[in-house]
Order: sequence, then structure tokens, then C-alpha cells
Amino acid sequence: MPRVTVVMAVYNAAQFLREAIASVLSQTYTDFELIVVDDASTDDSSAILQSYDDPRIRIIRHQTNLGASLSRNDALAAARGELIAIMDADDVCAPTRIERQVEFLGAHPAVGLVGCGVYDNIDASGAVLYTSFLPETNEAIQRALMKRWCFLHSSIMFRKVLQQAVGGYRTAFEPAEDHDFVLRIAERSQAHNLCEPLVTYRLNHNGLTVVGHQYVEQLRGILIELARRRRSGQPENLDAELPRVLALKQKRLPPQGVAGVVQGWRDSFYAANRYYGFGCRELCAGQLQRARRCFVQSLRTNGMFVKSWIGFALSFMPFVARHARFLFRSSMQQLNDHSWSPLLDGESSCLTPVAHGTAAH
Repeated sequence: MPRVTVVMAVYNAAQFLREAIASVLSQTYTDFELIVVDDASTDDSSAILQSYDDPRIRIIRHQTNLGASLSRNDALAAARGELIAIMDADDVCAPTRIERQVEFLGAHPAVGLVGCGVYDNIDASGAVLYTSFLPETNEAIQRALMKRWCFLHSSIMFRKVLQQAVGGYRTAFEPAEDHDFVLRIAERSQAHNLCEPLVTYRLNHNGLTVVGHQYVEQLRGILIELARRRRSGQPENLDAELPRVLALKQKRLPPQGVAGVVQGWRDSFYAANRYYGFGCRELCAGQLQRARRCFVQSLRTNGMFVKSWIGFALSFMPFVARHARFLFRSSMQQLNDHSWSPLLDGESSCLTPVAHGTAAH
């Protein structure tokens, strides 16, 4: 039996799938299996998976699309390892990712889940846009989880006995099912983020929408309230909350006609503003090339976002940018979207001296 099971849910991920799988197969730690769930992909993902002839890979194929939660739950049910590592089909593992996490869990039996506390965010080409820092200690993580998301989901490894005790991912909370799952794990064990860049996260600009952001935050409020009930010894009473969750899902349906065009413009402006905020943070940190990439991504999303044109120009003028940092601090403070850059409140020991003064995660 392998000691570790790596779980990967795949849906139309052909563009990055080979790179993601290669990063798992090239791990320095070799006692693992990789279970890939193809959730009825319609692109070349299935063909790519079938091209592998590696005994460490096991493939589960869905005939209809069931979503990420049920896909991961199917993999968890088939997992043979005592430790489970989550991996997304468009991210990249460092070669020592599994080795370092297995070592840490082996040395710290009270810790049931470990993630990656520092990681690079890359674009579709693999270029680094900015670096995220997350809370490291159990105390900081437990506080943060009751306010916001503070893990890179595709970097977590947890003990299978804990997953079996709390159950799997709950589909009602997609796309915040990871937060709900980790909250339930953290109620039974300690959690930790290693201060090492073990996974690289690929940004998906399509996920940056006004309605999507509001929806996730409203879901997060519900699942955090359920966690408060559990932690105070009360029944969570999920059934009573499900009608509210379903009502939120109905509100998320995209509008049609003119309203749809208006919503599309709002989304492009929102995404451009987010990339602009990332660029401001990198500009203040002196990372001019990364800042420039963020401003370019912002302008590709919405070419009329004037502030990104200004930021782009300043990224070529180090002296001016260094003395104009105060202009960007308000934009940096807006970087509180869980799926992009969680707020820290100074709780992370992973921060470098430069980033500690400038990060607005």
C-alpha cells in the first residue's frame, strides 16, 4: 500500500495537465499513488490521461460532469494512502513537496493538515505575477479560518483518518467547499503551513467576477456560522441553511440581454482592478517586472482601466515608483479576495523583510 495518495480532479484541463502530472511523478518521495478523476472532460484531457503508462496512476472516469467536490470524494473513497495530498490540474508541485509534508506530519503527530505558506502565482505562460504569504502557525490559522480562507487548497496534505471522521467535500458549498472541509478538519486537529514554496498556483482570470466574489463571500459567511455552532458544542443544523444556500445559487445565474452586457463590463472592470492591486503591491516591493506583468494582465482584461496604464509606465521608472508608493497603498488594501490573496494581519512568519512592509494579502 502506498503511504500517500495524491488526488487530482480534472475537467477540461488539457492545456496544463501534462505539466501538473509531470510535477507529481517527478517527486523525490516515491511511495505514492496518483488518483486522477476525469469529470467528463470534453477537451483532450481524457486522451492525455490515457497516454500514461505508469503504475502509480489510477484513473476514474465520470460519464457526466459532477463537479469538483464529488470528483475528489470519489478519489478519497478509492485512496489507499494514510496521507492524502490535494493537487489541481493546472498547478505545479515543487519536486520536494510530498517529501517535506510527509516529514513534517511524521514529526508532528498533533498536526492533521499541512499546507504551503508561501507560493508564486503564475499566469498561463508560467510567468510569476506575485508571491502570496499565508499564516503559518496553528494559532494564526485557527483565527484566520473563522474570518477568511488561508490555505492554498492544491497544497494541502492531511491524514486520511481525519477525512474519514469528518466526511468529504460538501457540494452545497462549492466553490468554497475547500474552506468548509478544512474547517471541519481543523476542529479535530492542528493545522500548519510550511514556510516553503512547495506549489505554484496558476491564476484563472475567468474566476474574477463581481457576482462570483459576492457569492463566495456569502457562502463563506454561512459555513463559518456553521463552524461557530460546532465549536460551541451546538448542532450545525445544515438542513436549515440549505434553502439559503440554494437561494444564493439562483442569484448567481448570469443575466441575459443588456443586463448581461452590463454585468460583463462590471466583471472586466473588477478583474482589471484586482490585477492592478497586485501590480501596486509588487511595484511597492520593488518587483518591477512582476508589477509590469500584473498591469499588462489588467489592461488585457479591460484596456480602459487608466490606473493600470499609469502603473505600467511607472514600472519602467524605478526612482519615481519608489517615491510614489503612497499613491498605491489604498489599492493594495483591497487585496482581500480569498481565492487570490488572503489578508494576513501580520500573522505569518513566512514574510520576507521587504514583503512584510508591503504585502496586503
